[in-house]
Amino acid sequence: MEEWYDEEEDILNIQLSEEDYWKSIELGNGIIIDVSKKGSIIAFEILRASKIFSGELKKVIETANKVAA
Repeated sequence: MEEWYDEEEDILNIQLSEEDYWKSIELGNGIIIDVSKKGSIIAFEILRASKIFSGELKKVIETANKVAA
């Protein structure tokens, strides 16, 4: 598992596996689920992550790898 945070775009990505990507499913709350060709979840993208992970939960973003601008 790998996670990274893009501070400029305010996106937190949690990569669960390296399986072949098939498609993305966008939920109404700013969460995008990436699905593999086998039908398993391979990643989550959380848009506007700093709005979701604030206060004590902000540690989630702080510990993620930062994407170079």
